[in-house]
Amino acid sequence: MIDLNSKSLQKLYVAYFGRPGDPSGINYWLSNSKGSLTLNQISDELSRQDEYRNSVDNKSLEFQINKLYINLFGRKADFNGLNYWIENINNQGYKISYIVCKLISKQNKPYPIQKDQEEKDINVLQNKIYAAEMFTSQISKSISLINLYQPESISPWRSGNPLIRASNFLSKVNFNKVTIDDVNLTIESLSDTSIIVLNKPVIELKDISLSIPIFYSENRSLTKKLASKVTNLTGGELSKSNKGTHIIALNNINLTFMKGERVGLIGHNGSGKSSFLRLISGIYLPTCGKIKIGVDVYPMLQKTFLTSSELSGIDACKAHYLFRNHSLKGFESFLNEIIEFSGLGSYISLPIKTYSEGMSARLIFSILTSSSHDCLAIDEGFGTGDTDFFDRAEARMEQFMESAATLFLASHSEELLKQFCNRGIVFSHGSIAYDGPLEAALNYYHTHDYYQKNVS
Repeated sequence: MIDLNSKSLQKLYVAYFGRPGDPSGINYWLSNSKGSLTLNQISDELSRQDEYRNSVDNKSLEFQINKLYINLFGRKADFNGLNYWIENINNQGYKISYIVCKLISKQNKPYPIQKDQEEKDINVLQNKIYAAEMFTSQISKSISLINLYQPESISPWRSGNPLIRASNFLSKVNFNKVTIDDVNLTIESLSDTSIIVLNKPVIELKDISLSIPIFYSENRSLTKKLASKVTNLTGGELSKSNKGTHIIALNNINLTFMKGERVGLIGHNGSGKSSFLRLISGIYLPTCGKIKIGVDVYPMLQKTFLTSSELSGIDACKAHYLFRNHSLKGFESFLNEIIEFSGLGSYISLPIKTYSEGMSARLIFSILTSSSHDCLAIDEGFGTGDTDFFDRAEARMEQFMESAATLFLASHSEELLKQFCNRGIVFSHGSIAYDGPLEAALNYYHTHDYYQKNVS
């Protein structure tokens, strides 16, 4: 019997599809194997998948068996082997899934074969699995690569360029082990973006927690009573100690983000999304843990943020421009663009405290979206003001988000998340409940279990 692990699963992927396993597929079968699924059952499931069926439909048994041998050993089936399998299919009811499991086992083949050929087959298969494991490991380092290494279409099935290139790479692996450079060159060919760039961490969080003290002088005893007795249906956990009451906004966060990732933050109200955005933006400092940020994170969080109401509109524009450019060179054209886009006209000279809420929102939106940034932290709660301003603001926001190399977007709008994000992180009372591809994260968010714990 073969132990069910990532290596044995890779052998199945190589046998059926001639390519390394995709991270989501390997993880799926590993997680399901914790129940009652065996390797033989998984092999049977893979033999029915469109990726395999479309490659062998209306093909002879000889073709199907030769395909397995070519994928696994880089050669067609020998005469004895071909006759043995066809005979057992016809007389014993052998299925392709059973043959695959026999071929990938460590045992010798169940028919006469020359010793040197058996040794060559073992060597080639070991090298192919070594290369496949390395390939999948590299792909797993970036959500962008995980999403890239997927079929072009499932219905109808189309493998797409990334799967074809990975298959071509593995077909050339024979008696010599591949190197990490060989694997990286192949992965680079899947996309125009270099793997070095895709795999460069820009933000790393290790064992991060964020505790926010509650300062409430009136009825302090009531605060303590609430902290100790009330179960929260939203927000972080309330913690009581001799030093007072705290809200644990974030708890034990361990995450790494690569350059170019576009991350959707998902969760119930008070789950920790906004606190997380403030943390990576440098507005909050962690209570404990280590955070490493290698990029300027630009926050776009709420209408009143970063602007004093005592300033005039011009002063607010000037303060932002100086902060970004460290000089006023070119400020006049910048100011003219802000006035034109916001539609404030002569009101730009008045103090912001005299503005209506819509006017204030127009000004701040115009300022904050005036230039591109390496990394954006956006809260969907950020308003855009008056209704007649919405269409212009929507188009500008789309350009603004697309111009960012890395994006963090907290939103309850699945349409918005699907438009701009490829990775999803689900928060639950300040902790990470799920981290993975966006579609999988949204599916998790809608599970009965999540709603029972966080919404109901």
